[in-house]
Amino acid sequence: MKKLFLIFLVVLFPVYLFGVELSVEYKDGFDAYKSKNFKKSYKIFSKLYLTKLSDAKVNFYLGRSAYETGHYEVALAAFERVEMLENGNLRNKLEMARTYFMLKMYKDSQNAFEEVLANPNIPQNVRTNIEIYLAKIKGVQKKSFTYATFDVDWVYDSNVNYGSLDSNYNINTGSVTAEKEHSDRALQVYGDVVNIYDIGDKNGFAIKNRVKLFLKDYRKLNDYDVQFLAYDPSILYKEMKYLAEFVVGLDVMTLGKEEYLRRVSFIPRFEYSHTTNLKSMLSFKYQTKYFTPKAQSDFDSHHYELGYALQDIMSASSYSQVNLIGLREKKDHGSNVQVDYDEYKLNLKYANQFTYIYGGEIFGEYRIRNYDDYDPTYSSKRKDDAVFLAASINARILKTFRLHLKGTYNRVNSNQEKYAYEKYTVIAGVNKTF
Repeated sequence: MKKLFLIFLVVLFPVYLFGVELSVEYKDGFDAYKSKNFKKSYKIFSKLYLTKLSDAKVNFYLGRSAYETGHYEVALAAFERVEMLENGNLRNKLEMARTYFMLKMYKDSQNAFEEVLANPNIPQNVRTNIEIYLAKIKGVQKKSFTYATFDVDWVYDSNVNYGSLDSNYNINTGSVTAEKEHSDRALQVYGDVVNIYDIGDKNGFAIKNRVKLFLKDYRKLNDYDVQFLAYDPSILYKEMKYLAEFVVGLDVMTLGKEEYLRRVSFIPRFEYSHTTNLKSMLSFKYQTKYFTPKAQSDFDSHHYELGYALQDIMSASSYSQVNLIGLREKKDHGSNVQVDYDEYKLNLKYANQFTYIYGGEIFGEYRIRNYDDYDPTYSSKRKDDAVFLAASINARILKTFRLHLKGTYNRVNSNQEKYAYEKYTVIAGVNKTF
């Protein structure tokens, strides 16, 4: 027994001490990395990775530390090891693309950025940063960068006409029969074309032009067919810790076969990086709405919206974002009681690229809307509260081609029963990025 104990001390105990030492070194390296002491974290991880070649986290931290200290060849080698260990790691793919760029391997950088850009689960602010990098790459060739995304979907809508929850609702003069819910299927097409031109150096200004097209064609209820066209030019300014953008929005919508609505928007937005994983986003929107049909002209309004978002990059393949939005709608003219209101929204989005092939997103929102004017039909001010839920999953078939499936549920409660409704949709389709 004593012999066995001596063998343990002589052979196994040093192994145990070595493991403890590695654990302490890892903690020291991670603490240095979190506090942005990249020189220290690089020194620790450049030694530690030799004993942990198959550890994706150690190699990723080594790559990031090497990148931040200018050791781009070491960073690329570390990110390539992570790529072999975790092929679906979006964050690593993004860091590889940035490292290729610093090594002036522009074609490899472009390919890596475009692969990340093709994933629908990345947040919009990350997408904007990628667009700026791609514009810089094209700038080397004296060209701007353009890419396009197209969706073609089959849609089932359980309540196309927003029919009331109950078959009857009450007004001052008694009970009224509500409009019945009508369901239908539709073909839906969405197109998004972005061009961005870099006019700065490493940091600085860029000009972005964006055109969006949306078409929805119902099988039977053609009066609810929608055509939407928007043009959103903007100018961006980017530094290491923040990004500022000013967007001008111009759009027109038709309902059925007739033009229905025109809007002009002005949107300044600001993004600040607290850490590499935590970002705040602040935006303001002013919008004017012009309804084309004469019968709807008293819906013309001015829209004011203030929003704050907090985004957390939770892991290499997932993120969450909380948005708090307050808005004010104010009539331009007339006396329509269904125009002036205040609204408050709180929503949460969570997205995850589960594997190299499969990714998904969950979205939930709660909103409250309070109208200013008394409605003589009800002798009260209208008050709504609503819940909206959505979940989607997508599957990568080719590098820039995906299948997706999405379900939504929306319920609105109102003290004026006419405006209370419930609906759900199922959307299945394909997504292609060019």
